Amino acid sequence: MFKEKKIDLRSFSMTNYFIFLFLLSVFTLSSAYILEYFFNHPACKLCIYQRIPYFFLILLSFITFLRGPEKKMIYISIFFLTTSIFISGFHSLVERKLISYNIGCTSTNMNFENIEDLRNFLEDVPIVKCDEILFSIFGLSLANLNLIISVGLIILSIIILKKYGKTY
Repeated sequence: MFKEKKIDLRSFSMTNYFIFLFLLSVFTLSSAYILEYFFNHPACKLCIYQRIPYFFLILLSFITFLRGPEKKMIYISIFFLTTSIFISGFHSLVERKLISYNIGCTSTNMNFENIEDLRNFLEDVPIVKCDEILFSIFGLSLANLNLIISVGLIILSIIILKKYGKTY
């Protein structure tokens, strides 16, 4: 009745790779911002740092759409994904309290006139610690999920490089 459809990476072109990379990056960033602003799960500094490689991947995808796919663009995407792995891996270790991260996770450059201004500011600012898991899916924090996504994308990148390495 229903035909089982298998995923065949042999038909996955380099252009499709960058479309997939673009869509997954947009989805990842959108999810993070939706959780932060609509579901009141503020991001810590490490969470914000984890978003940076995805912005670069979106930019890289746009450049690839304009210029056409090239082998060097996949190497650049692997660099950004490796950066994402290091940041999310470090954050995962901090969340699991395997590494101590003592740098303050909130900061401000505001000058307060008196103690009452400071007190009012502190009441309004959510204090987010990098070593606390505020949101998880199936026991995995967002840093863990980001790590899994980044590793999966690097594996896909290597497969695409092996397939198209000689033709581009």
